[in-house]
Amino acid sequence: MQHKIKNLPKAQVELEITLSAQEMEIFWQAANKKLAENIQLKGFRPGKAPAAVLESPEAKDDLYNEAANAAIKKTYPDILAKEAIEPLGKVEVEVLKIAPANEFIYRLKTVVLPKPEMPKYKGIAESVQKEKKTLNVKKEEIEEALTWLRKSRAKINSVARPAQKGDFVEVEIKSALVDKELPKATGPESFILGEGHFLPGFEEQIEGLKIGEKKNFQLKTPADYWDKDLQNKELSFEVKLNKVSERQLPELNDEWAKSLGRFNNLEELKKSISDGLLFEKESKEQERLRILMLEKIVKETKVELPDVLVENEIEHRLHEINHLAQDNGMAMEDYLKKINKDEKSLRDDLRSEAEKTLRGALVLRQISLLEQIEPKTEEIEMAMNEFLKHYGDQKETEKNIDRAALFEYTRERLTNEKVFQFLENIKS
Repeated sequence: MQHKIKNLPKAQVELEITLSAQEMEIFWQAANKKLAENIQLKGFRPGKAPAAVLESPEAKDDLYNEAANAAIKKTYPDILAKEAIEPLGKVEVEVLKIAPANEFIYRLKTVVLPKPEMPKYKGIAESVQKEKKTLNVKKEEIEEALTWLRKSRAKINSVARPAQKGDFVEVEIKSALVDKELPKATGPESFILGEGHFLPGFEEQIEGLKIGEKKNFQLKTPADYWDKDLQNKELSFEVKLNKVSERQLPELNDEWAKSLGRFNNLEELKKSISDGLLFEKESKEQERLRILMLEKIVKETKVELPDVLVENEIEHRLHEINHLAQDNGMAMEDYLKKINKDEKSLRDDLRSEAEKTLRGALVLRQISLLEQIEPKTEEIEMAMNEFLKHYGDQKETEKNIDRAALFEYTRERLTNEKVFQFLENIKS
């Protein structure tokens, strides 16, 4: 058996496969036998139809189709395996030549995962790493974190005085456009007064109110207000103060630090906060550099994305959007109305991001192949078990999960991590 391979545009591959007359003989014999067994003629027992009938024009097409299909089914998987071709979609088959006692020629055409033409990615990675920022934690950042921590541990005590900035207040709000009622614009709210969770100017109106007191006022929404329907609109409000609570922050000392569980004094707590903030900054900087590194390598990479791959990625993104909409009690049609798009325009918007994601994934995959980067099976299994631990009953979760799919997902995730680590540690 011989074959020729030809690369076509859009990551398509064409194979022309030839079987000699001797190689085809087994398929002709099998086809004759099967056809004879299946033809039923009056006066003849099954499998005893005369040769003249099997050679008739009516039976010829069936005979040729049976022999061709059997030969193709038997031979083409071996060719694909030999050439390491993994079809992404349907395999198109075309018979070019077929006749008894002759060679059999057929053609396969399919879309495959494209192989990127890689740039000098090591040099790009090294140049990006030189852009790494020197990071440190400022004293003010530690103080801010300590303040947040103290507020989260504050005691709340009801007080009978007027509301002032920093209090925890409970209010009843009625709001409307000056010339029009607003649906669902009435209800209770609880918040820390002065932290800016409402329309600018709103919280200042509550300062000084006494419990049970009402106040009416008007405010204009800013041009960039989150609700587009209310941008640059005059709103009227009626607010009633129901409760005022004072927050008592814990004293900033060694005893309070010890009460948090694992610190001997305040300095140890500050050191822990500093280390945590620095780790967070380093993680963000690493992510920034990784994104920049991949973008620069992708920009210099030549790769032609097959349509089927792009469409699959778009479908995946649409599925995620639909799922997210449903989680928020919204049908896809309602979501499209909310963002003022139809499905076609949404698909068009998703296409560029889909292509960007695919190019990045293909680049990482190609580097892993070129550098022979692959996680060990035990590493994958360990990561899978860690993943499953987050879902409660691990045994019950494993019953309802596609372990093969999880293995492949975990393998790809760990491979990408190892590729980035490789690129980050390149030294000239």
